[in-house]
Amino acid sequence: MGLPQTHANPASGDGVYPAADAHKSASGRNRDQSGIKLTLRSSTAVVSKTSGYTVKVAITNTSDQASGAGTLSVDTNALYTFSSRIDMQDWADGGSHIPTPNHLVSQHVDSIQPGQSLEVTASAAADQEQLAAMNTWGPKPLLLTYSNDKATDSGKPLLGEATTFLTRSSDGLTTAQTPPMSISMLLPLASTGWSLDQDKVKQLMTGQQNNKQSSKSEKESTENHSQQTPSASASNSQSASRCQPTQCTVDSQQDNSQSKNSRAEIATQTQKVVNLSQSAIKQQEHQIQLLEHHNKLNTLADPLYVGYFNSHVRVDAGMQPGAFDMSTYSNQDAAHYNSAGVEDEDWNAQTASHELQDSLGDNTDTKPVYALQGHTSWSLDSLTQARKQGYTTAVAPLGLDADSGTSAHTSKYTVPTDAGEITVLSAQQELSTLAQGEPTSAKAASEQSTAGQVARFMAQSAFYQMEQPYAERALLVCFGNNQDTGAASMLMDAVEAASWLQLDNLDTLAKAQPYAKGDQARELIAQESKNGSDKSKAGSLDGTLDSLTASRKDIERFGTAMLAKPKQTNSSPSASSGKSDAQALARQDATDTARRSDDPREWLQSVTQVHDTLALHALSCADKAGGLADAARTLADQLLNGVQIKPSESVTIVSETAKMPVTLSNSHPYPVAVRVSSKTDSMEIVTTRTAYAVIPANSETQVTFTIRVATAGQADAEIALVDQDGVPFGQTRSTHITSNLRLSDMSGLLIVVLALLFGALGLWRQFTRKKDPDE
Repeated sequence: MGLPQTHANPASGDGVYPAADAHKSASGRNRDQSGIKLTLRSSTAVVSKTSGYTVKVAITNTSDQASGAGTLSVDTNALYTFSSRIDMQDWADGGSHIPTPNHLVSQHVDSIQPGQSLEVTASAAADQEQLAAMNTWGPKPLLLTYSNDKATDSGKPLLGEATTFLTRSSDGLTTAQTPPMSISMLLPLASTGWSLDQDKVKQLMTGQQNNKQSSKSEKESTENHSQQTPSASASNSQSASRCQPTQCTVDSQQDNSQSKNSRAEIATQTQKVVNLSQSAIKQQEHQIQLLEHHNKLNTLADPLYVGYFNSHVRVDAGMQPGAFDMSTYSNQDAAHYNSAGVEDEDWNAQTASHELQDSLGDNTDTKPVYALQGHTSWSLDSLTQARKQGYTTAVAPLGLDADSGTSAHTSKYTVPTDAGEITVLSAQQELSTLAQGEPTSAKAASEQSTAGQVARFMAQSAFYQMEQPYAERALLVCFGNNQDTGAASMLMDAVEAASWLQLDNLDTLAKAQPYAKGDQARELIAQESKNGSDKSKAGSLDGTLDSLTASRKDIERFGTAMLAKPKQTNSSPSASSGKSDAQALARQDATDTARRSDDPREWLQSVTQVHDTLALHALSCADKAGGLADAARTLADQLLNGVQIKPSESVTIVSETAKMPVTLSNSHPYPVAVRVSSKTDSMEIVTTRTAYAVIPANSETQVTFTIRVATAGQADAEIALVDQDGVPFGQTRSTHITSNLRLSDMSGLLIVVLALLFGALGLWRQFTRKKDPDE
């Protein structure tokens, strides 16, 4: 439809005027005079026969003077039809010259002080003349204009305007009805709000966690055994087959992949040491309310995240555990990931399906699992790896840039890889950008708010349907990982009211005919991967992996070079962690000590699994997840710092040799064997270099260093802990040594002997010398 040459102005009563002049009158005012900013707070996203139109606008005075009384005007062009997406984008960016002669409503605005805002609501009833005269459905340009009633002190009026959209549905119109366009709305259920619960970390490090869990298990085992269902028994059998506690090992030389429990089981064993923040828990409550209100909103859930819901949550499909960033992973990184604590089996499709069943508590419900795209675009290599991991479907939440110039089409690609064919569900780019709370461009001022994004979403989707009204298409729209549930609900309300859209589930999209397949799909993926490469993200990933590798090696080192071996504890009776531990009786925790297993490997395996769970979350596709690598570092530090040198008092020496006692403490539930090194900053005052110690569980012990002094003076002895491999760890301590050396020992005896000899010689000379005659 072409533009009309003339338009009536119902507000002015001046008859007709040229289209160009209409724009100048309505939207072509000089923007350099603007002292007002308009922000869309809410609007009627879908206008029907009976809805009318209401808009709420926040008007902000950005000038340095009061605005004075003004007017907010709402205008549209009832006859205009957008001809292209470029046409729509130009209007959204405020650079288009579309006339808006159809005046809907005006609203008086009180004076606004400098820097202040005022919310104004303007409404046009359903029978308003210009609104009722709208006889075609689809997106229409909408102009919001603010002007004050008179010039300010500077002689110029304050102006403000914003361009947005009004979308008329086909309700009540006599135009031909076209089939609605299929659209699947997808909400990922994942979180970045993971952290270490420090109270539970302390319990884990001191062995209290295992004791409480063991006591609880003993109590519940008898009660639940007779009531256990066959499916639960099968689940327990499957879980046990992954890692029996007595078979788990912390020896780094053995295959760690065979010693990993499912992370859902570890979460239970360690009572959720890795926990969700309060804000994340609140987000879960909002997500449940959102899903209850919108039953056609599809969900793609992280199995680990689902396990933390306090009540049942609807899940349509699962994703890789921990929302692991699969699209950034590549084959050459496998060793780096393994050393960081994340192995292929931790995020493959089989593990995802098993853990999703565990989290939902239903081992008979097998839901599909999809591979969710991470920080980088899907490449052929990453899709191949996903296929090797058992995923037959991958999701690209922001769509493919390579084909963004084409018309809206079915969001499905079938890509052949070396590991087999994989389906890629690619979200429609513009609509998903808006759904995730982002404007389509930086210039689109009205789209900086949720209401503006919803208005553009509805207009854009209506345009896509009008563009190809009879084409069978199934579009995918993805919300974000940390989606604002209020914004999602506002958009879902609008989509549910849209006559040109039909909400479908993921299964409908999965069964649709692909938009591209074979070599064509491979070329599109290759082009997307090339356009989406980001070296800065790869560098950040390497840093995260390096940090996780270092912290995990420290945990492994604790198991291999610090935990006391049986022969070491046997040679040191005081280091035994058995039931007769006298220090346990003194601490009044003998019962817990007696219940504790004599094998420390299960306990250290729990610590390792907590670290690896943090590592998996730190490598997720969610934003701001990399900080969890610091939490993993903290966990390793707390393990090493459980063995400490207690501060000692200064030592004063009055002889050539003396003893310097050093007290060592161990807060862990199992004995450790370490060495203690001592080094002074003086050549005249020195100590023995090392001492060996086996420290009992949750106890203290002493080692003694010999001090040798050559002269009076002062020195500081630096005392440090060293593991059995000679690698230092933990904090160092300093002990001040003061020498007040007095003559003693062999040197003193020598002086006494010489004194006696000289005395005897003097007496001898006295009695044997010849006397003078006159004496």
